[in-house]
Amino acid sequence: MNSHFLDGHYRILKVLNDGEKGKTYLVEDVNFPGSQFIVKQLCHPSSNPQSLTILRRLFASKAAILEKLGEEHDKIPKLIACFEENEQFYIVHEFIAGNPLTDEMIQGQPLREEQVISLLSEILEILVLVHSYGVIHRNIKPANIIRRESDEKLVLVNFGIFNEAITNLVDNLEYMPIEQANGNLKYNSDIYALGIVAIAALRGLPAKEISNLRSQKNQLTGEILWCHKNLKVNSKLAKILNKMVRCDYRKRYRYATEVLDDLKKLTNIEQDQQKQHQKKLLLVITGVAGCIILGVGAWFLQLPKPVSDAQQKLYQEGVNKYDAGNYEGAVEDFNQVIKLDPQNALAYNQRGDAYYRLGDYEQAQADSSQAILLNPQDANAYFDRGFAFSELGKYKEAIADYTQAIKLNSKNAYAYYGRGLALAQLKDNKAAIEDFNKAIALKPQYPEPYLQRGILRRRLKLRQAAIQDFDTVIKINPSDTKAYYQRGLTQFINKQKYAALKDYTDAININPKYIEAYLNRGDVYSDLGEKLEATEDYNTILQIDPKFIAAYIHRGIHRFSFGDYKGAIEDYTAALRLDSNNVAAYNNRGNAYLELGNKKAANQDYSQAIAINANNALAYYNRGVIRTKQKNKQGAIADFKKAAKLFQQQGEQDSYQDAQREIAILQNNSAPAPTTRLKSGKREKN
Repeated sequence: MNSHFLDGHYRILKVLNDGEKGKTYLVEDVNFPGSQFIVKQLCHPSSNPQSLTILRRLFASKAAILEKLGEEHDKIPKLIACFEENEQFYIVHEFIAGNPLTDEMIQGQPLREEQVISLLSEILEILVLVHSYGVIHRNIKPANIIRRESDEKLVLVNFGIFNEAITNLVDNLEYMPIEQANGNLKYNSDIYALGIVAIAALRGLPAKEISNLRSQKNQLTGEILWCHKNLKVNSKLAKILNKMVRCDYRKRYRYATEVLDDLKKLTNIEQDQQKQHQKKLLLVITGVAGCIILGVGAWFLQLPKPVSDAQQKLYQEGVNKYDAGNYEGAVEDFNQVIKLDPQNALAYNQRGDAYYRLGDYEQAQADSSQAILLNPQDANAYFDRGFAFSELGKYKEAIADYTQAIKLNSKNAYAYYGRGLALAQLKDNKAAIEDFNKAIALKPQYPEPYLQRGILRRRLKLRQAAIQDFDTVIKINPSDTKAYYQRGLTQFINKQKYAALKDYTDAININPKYIEAYLNRGDVYSDLGEKLEATEDYNTILQIDPKFIAAYIHRGIHRFSFGDYKGAIEDYTAALRLDSNNVAAYNNRGNAYLELGNKKAANQDYSQAIAINANNALAYYNRGVIRTKQKNKQGAIADFKKAAKLFQQQGEQDSYQDAQREIAILQNNSAPAPTTRLKSGKREKN
């Protein structure tokens, strides 16, 4: 084969890139003269036949997704073909004629704000679709944003979708957030990278100076300090960019739609201001200056009392620090504002928000109360105090505040949601669901009310309705790990074990450190008899958090299930080292000792579980099993009676019947020994 041809018919015109991850070529298809395409070679680290088989499957699935994206959006290059040659993988996609954004980002020549807003909006609209397919671009930078010649629109190219399947190499560090560099990729990792691109455009920084920008960080918060005093930037745009590039992904925008919403609000405000300005000019030009005088006079009458420059500056600094995640610094600034003006309700409100973020809910509640005292019509203050009360466990007070916030602003979906959460805590399920319904009606794209309504519906055994709610959350945000996890729990209850496995796996793929998803997936694998897979999930949890007690308990139960009683005892003992009062560990270790014939140790563990919790029905039941084996008939009957009473109180009907059967057998000496008795006792999970 001619070395200048790929797949026999792609003639190489130019090598565009030659890096560790492979080569990128501009090619011509000789079967269609004049047609140009991009061919990307994807290097992989192994030539092992088994590894290649796995890689081929991954390559095909990733290519199918990329093909679908190209069909759905005209600003994503269309996938033309993919092929394998000499155990190397290649993808072919359309060539976009145009110039990369690097050509527009010239050193010392910042882009105008409206240009940056347009850039953000165009790319975010692409990311909305991309993320909805469960895809993360991974490689957003100016070189991968092309200004298309034909219509001057921006096109997003060079997806890193194959990176996880083909290679573990990391590049593009200038635009990459910390969680991506650490292998914990999130959907909002793309939002961070795009935020860095926008900041560089506003500053007029070329790619080679981006690393310097990232090194200019607040020593206290670790956030990027990019907006220096000589840079004139709209404060609302700066706030949006700050939230896009937060170091902690949990404080960042979660979804591209959220950033787009804020950008639309910003442009709408500017358009309204422009219209107002034009209206005033028109009034002057047409000679009705009196109307302006009357309007301005009325406006001045509505103004609050003047604030000093010092107050205004301190307040704005506090807001900026809050937006940057420096809540301690924000509190200090708001303290100074309040000292200068003790009647400043807004400062109390903002300081309360900062205290809430710091976990000081008592002080947050006190500040919200002061804001309400100074301005009883402030719906936001009631709303904030409601959340503080909820965190303090004062749900009735929280409900009263949410209700007042709703009276002042009946369109506040978040207030209905907050009240629904508090009502659920008080077990008023019907009222909670009604509030979640109202929140959904007001804000249909707000996922949290669907999620919480789904959890409530599952508790009420409305499982199909619960699954529909979780489906809706996933449709709104395909990267919502909680929705996959909660749907997995519901599927498992419905005996749909393989569906549950898929949901837990999807949650883990989105968040590789989702401990609860590993725990539940391990339990499903264990129930299905998948010994190695279950063990691997429990082991993974303990690698992430060696002090996660439930993982030892569940791995112990799993080991017990296939006869590894010594291994189970090791796990339960490890759990007890971390928590010497863990009743489940004592109960289950007693079961393992019993299987090994060590009745004395088993009896001690069950008795210890009872000493810790006198209402633990399982411990009484299990000790009854031991006493039966020890021929202690009266002691066994007493334990089974206590267990039966507790099981009945707890609504555990099957276990209640088990205990009653044991009592009947013991009281009827002539009856044959039971064959169905759980000779190792009942197990208990955390």
